[in-house]
Formats: sequence, structure tokens, C-alpha cells
Amino acid sequence: MIEISNFQEPIISVGIILPEDKQNKLLIVDSLNQKEFKISIEKNNLIVNNESINSILLKRKFKNIENSYFLLDSVIAGRGFHWQKKISIKIEGDLHISKNAGSIFLVNKIPLESYLMCVATSEMGGKCPSAFLEAQTIAARSWLIAAAEKKHKDLKIDVCNDDCCQRYQGINNLTSLSKNASKTTFGVVLTHKNSICDTRYSKSCGGHSENNENVWRGHHKKYLKGISDNAINRSHNLMNEEDFVSWIKNPPNSFCNDSIFKKGELKKYLGSVDESESYFRWSWKISQIKLTKNINKKALTNFDNIQTIIPIKRGLSGRILKLKIVGESSSKNSELILNTEYEIRRILHPKFLLSSAFIIKTTFYNNNSIPNNFIFKGSGWGHGVGLCQIGALRMALDGKSSIQILRHYFSSIKVKKIYE
Repeated sequence: MIEISNFQEPIISVGIILPEDKQNKLLIVDSLNQKEFKISIEKNNLIVNNESINSILLKRKFKNIENSYFLLDSVIAGRGFHWQKKISIKIEGDLHISKNAGSIFLVNKIPLESYLMCVATSEMGGKCPSAFLEAQTIAARSWLIAAAEKKHKDLKIDVCNDDCCQRYQGINNLTSLSKNASKTTFGVVLTHKNSICDTRYSKSCGGHSENNENVWRGHHKKYLKGISDNAINRSHNLMNEEDFVSWIKNPPNSFCNDSIFKKGELKKYLGSVDESESYFRWSWKISQIKLTKNINKKALTNFDNIQTIIPIKRGLSGRILKLKIVGESSSKNSELILNTEYEIRRILHPKFLLSSAFIIKTTFYNNNSIPNNFIFKGSGWGHGVGLCQIGALRMALDGKSSIQILRHYFSSIKVKKIYE
């Protein structure tokens, strides 16, 4: 957390195309001048419109100029997750394009508030009510200014454009409501003990949020303690296995219970890359062959088969924090221990599991002692720490203000304006 003193709106650096994307082609269109820039990597050289250069800076005056943006066709959205896809985006601000590790590296330089206008409707849909957009904007602003993680300091950028940091898909989904959310909350952050809060959020907590130290290394932050996502009871003890099984089967009356939405209704509020509506409770099935192959590939193991998956430790929300996988390798029993919710989600799923809050069921074929299928029944989408976006959406639809939403999900906070 950083101290609050004489702060001004910063210009931030957003990584749009990262070296890890291994992208070697890109088309950029300057909408104002209708000029095209064909970017490619050829023989380890950066080529712009058939000319080999070290880097290029495309400047854009976004103040008071209508329809002035750069169209990028196309970039990755959902980097490394199961919803990953390529999309075209329109962005304001300046673009710096260079070569890094043999791939295109593109950075967007833009004022923080112009960036935040786009984050709210990139994280969720443009039809979300004002109270939600304001709460999301304040949380996003606080997280970025607090800069606790510094995930991309090696690339010398403040944030990337994706779920790793915060979703930023340019002005594609920009609405008058999201613009107004930035204006009405301009410079407003959440603070705790006079320091800006390292606010976090995820799509759905599944009915209960999680303590920050159970998901990431570090000390407990009072404002990021896990709470029950309903208006009656916000406290809960650590879940044991029996409690969680019952909790999965008998969902609580939570703000984020997506069953309260009519079929197809939730979709209009979700971000453009989100397709499913089953976030509060979900089920996923995978065969023995596919699961074994996936674990071996991602964990660099050599299991012949998987016999059982055993949760060892759960957090307040029921998310598994430590997991044991037992299988056979060369006809001998073998074990793998996973020690973080992130690794559990990464290694069990071919792409990425919605959350680590799940129970495991197995099916067998003809009395075989080895399961032929594993069925995961889970809750929530994401790490579950801090603000629950679908829960916050429901609170806004129910008439709660942005401050009421933020005080529900973040404990012991103050709301403060740090720049005009």
C-alpha cells in the first residue's frame, strides 16, 4: 500500500500485446487519418509497412477529438484461461510498438481515468447499472494505484490488458454510463489506515469470499477478509469437508446466486468474452484418460492413471488451498501435492478451472478399481477475494449505492478523493 500525499492523475503504461503472446502479425488502423500500419516480425526484425525499424511511437490526441482511436486487429483476450480468444479492439492514447523476445510488444500510454472508463465495461457488460460501474471503477482505481503486486515490472509496464491484471478492451464497450462512473468517482479510492487499499475482485465468489492470505502469499489484510455474500450474515468459520459438501448441495441465499436471473438475462451484464452463465454453481466432467494426460503435461508427472483426488485444506469460502492427487506410476502408488488454489485450477483443467471451490465425484466401469470419469461440482468463478462482481451487480439492481456495495465486500474501509 502507498501513502496518500499530493497525488495527481498518472499516465499509465498498459501492455496490450506481451512477449508471451508470441504474436508476429498485427494490423493497426489510425481512425483519424485512415492510415494503416502493418506490423510483423520477420527474420527476428520488426517490420512496419515493409520497413525494418527498432520501434515506433504512434501518438494520439484523445482530448476533445471525436472518433479518434487506433483499431488493433487482433489481440488476445482471456490470456491463458479457458475463455481465451482473439478480439479486435479500439484504443485511445499513444502506442509504443517494439520487438521483445522475438515477438511484437505493444504498450498503450493513457491517462488513468481514460483507462478506467474502459475497464468497467471490459470487466462486465455495458448495460450494468451506474452503482455497479462506480463501485467497479473505484475498486479498479484503488488496485492500480496501490500497485502492490507489480506483476510486470520486468517489462516496465504498470498493468497488462487482461485478467492477469484488469480487463482493458479499449473503447469497444464504452458507454455513457461507464464514462459517467469515471467522472462521478474521479480520483476516489478506498483506504485503510490512511493507505490506499490493494482491492481485489473476481466474477463470482460463489456465496462466500476468501481471505487474501489464503490465495496469495503475504500478511492478512483486514479489508480483504472473507465474508458471507448475503445481507443477513457476513461472518463464517473455516469450512471443513462435511460443511462444504452440504453448502454446495444447499446453496445459501447470496447476492451472487445467478439462479435469480431469468434464462439469458445475466448474459447482457457480463463482459464480452464471458459466455457461460453457470458461475454460482457449476459442474464439469473429464475422463480418466484426459485428466491423467492433462496432469502429466502441466505438472510434469508420469502417472499411468489417477486413483483419487483428496482436498487437504479448504479456506473460508470452501476453496481448496491444498490438494493431494493419488495415482499409479509404473504400477506403484504415486502422489502429487498442489499447494495453491491457482495451481489446483491450472493443473486439473486443460485450460483453467473456474475455481478451486469444488467437490469431486467419480464413476467406475464394470467394477474397475480405477475411476473412468471425474466429476467436479463447484461454486464461483475466480479467486473469490474482495468484491464479487455478480454479487455487486445484484446489489446495484436491488437499489444499493456504490458505497454500500464497496462497504459490503471490503471491511474497515474509508472512501477518499486523492486528486481532482
